[in-house]
Amino acid sequence: MKLEEFPRETLIELVRMYARNWQTLDGLWFRNVEAQYGLEATVKLDLKNWERQSVVEAERIKKVLKLDEGGLSSVLTVLSFMSWQLVSPIFEYEEESPQKIVFYYSRCPVQAGRKKQGKPEFPCKAMKLTLLSNIAKVVEPRAAVKCLICPPDPHPDNFWCKWELIIKE
Repeated sequence: MKLEEFPRETLIELVRMYARNWQTLDGLWFRNVEAQYGLEATVKLDLKNWERQSVVEAERIKKVLKLDEGGLSSVLTVLSFMSWQLVSPIFEYEEESPQKIVFYYSRCPVQAGRKKQGKPEFPCKAMKLTLLSNIAKVVEPRAAVKCLICPPDPHPDNFWCKWELIIKE
């Protein structure tokens, strides 16, 4: 069958299934490398992967969605359509101005999974800052991302990480 022949609902479910498959592969890779080489080495390798992957995926999403205008809302749109975001809880945000948005994740499947397995929190700050900064730069070259809170930082119970997205003048 061709994709064009499937009903809309099936196509949406296929997209979500492929995103779950991608997350499963990423999670299995991380777990296996961590078991073999430890958390520190795994985090270093993971960061190298995300440095490139985030740019490639953001460029593809920007092209498909025809987001040529830039701006912070376009950055959030691309972020919303990243493959790992399609099955994860969406972020929440507060638009303070067209030049500043604060967003945060109240739930995190990765951290919840690690907690369930009795593992410590994943120190995702460097990886997430790289990922978010790369996405922002692809969509809006004037954008900058600042981490407000992210593991390994202590965080309140109502969110895992919080970020500031600004337009630099």
